[in-house]
Formats: sequence, C-alpha cells, structure tokens
Amino acid sequence: KFLARLGSVWWPPIRGQMARTSNRILASLVLASAAYSATQLLVAFVGAPPSSPSPPQVGSRGLVALQARGGGEYDVSDADIQNFYSQLTTGSGGDPPKGSVVSELIVKFFHGEFTPQGFKRYSGLWKGPPPGTIGKKDISVGIKGLAEQMKNPMFVSKGGIGYGIDESQKVVDDNKGWVWLAAEMSPGGLAVELFKSVPYGKRAILVAKQSNVDEMFSKVNWDQATANIEKTLGGPEVKQR
Repeated sequence: KFLARLGSVWWPPIRGQMARTSNRILASLVLASAAYSATQLLVAFVGAPPSSPSPPQVGSRGLVALQARGGGEYDVSDADIQNFYSQLTTGSGGDPPKGSVVSELIVKFFHGEFTPQGFKRYSGLWKGPPPGTIGKKDISVGIKGLAEQMKNPMFVSKGGIGYGIDESQKVVDDNKGWVWLAAEMSPGGLAVELFKSVPYGKRAILVAKQSNVDEMFSKVNWDQATANIEKTLGGPEVKQR
C-alpha cells in the first residue's frame, strides 16, 4: 500500500530538473555578459572625444618650391612674358623721344664705356641739339650702347625663380632666352639693370629675345615702354615716385 501511495504521487525526474536548471543559469550568464559588453561599448562611444580629420600635410620640398615661385600670387609664366613682348613691340621702332624718362635712363646708364671694372659714364659735353643738353644725338648713342649690351651683356643682375626669395636662390640666367631692361628705385633715383632671368619685383621696361635683339628695337613702342615704368613685374604694385 505504501508503495502504491508513493507511486501515485508525481515526482519530476531528477535528471530533467537538473538539466533545466543548468540551462536557465547558462542563459542568465549569457544575457549578463551581453549586457555588460553593451554597457562598455556605450561608455567607450560616449566617452571618446570626436576625431577630427587630419590636416593635409605639405612636404617641405613642396613648400619651398611654392615659396620659390612667390606662392603663386606673383608668378610670371612663359605666356606672360610673350604677352609683355607682344605689347611692347606694337610700335615702329627708332629712338625714344627726347625728354622722356626712358630716353634719359638709357643715356644715363648706356652712354659711356663698359669695362671689366665697371661702367664709365660719359662725362663730356652733350651733343644735343642744342649742344650742352641731352638730345637726339646723345639718345642715339645710348640706344646703340643698350642694344650692344642686350646682345652680349657685360654685367647681369640676378633674378628669376619668384618674388621675395632669398638672394642665394636667384639666378643669373633662367635659360628662357630673354634679356630684360628693368628699373628700380635707388637713393639716387631710378636705376636700370640688365637681366637674363625674370626681374621679379622690378619695373620691367624692355624685353627682347637675346637671339634677336634687333627685332625688338625695330618694333618697340616707346609709349608702352614708358608706361611699363609705372608697373611692377611679378611683385606687389608700389608707387615709388
């Protein structure tokens, strides 16, 4: 009877009960682990400072090259030089008129003798007319001296590369085939120099193909040359007179 009563009462199988208990514990652990991981991820996301894009890096050589070209603002391209020449050679050539700034500069700096020791300026009586003043005869001598020096200059100033660069970076000849007459203000007034490289920051008056200087003198527009004195080539405009 006791056994019969005992058998009538439902007892869950011990092995099944243990399996279900283990499953519940394992599930709880998985859920707890997932919740912890999610919490850590959220903290990391909220706490980390926003990243900003890195600024573009400019190589030191590229920066030097950019500075050497004047930063692009005052670049003088081959097309610019050709355009300068085309505007200059819209005249009928000949000598500049008496009394113009250009003619006086040419006489002052090219009427004389070029020696290895330097330029010896003419100190005699101006031929005029009238005698004693700078006239057509003196201008003609100055133009002849200028043409000779542009073809085969004895003294050439350094230029080229770009505006505002260090003196050590300038060059005597940029190998572009042009020769320039350019002015700059000095303590004694405007002074002119010859360049075989772009005269950045100077007042470029004339430019000629060194292989054909006579072409420029046969077509030069002296009004344009005079107007060029008021402009700075490859540099900021500065009123100096």
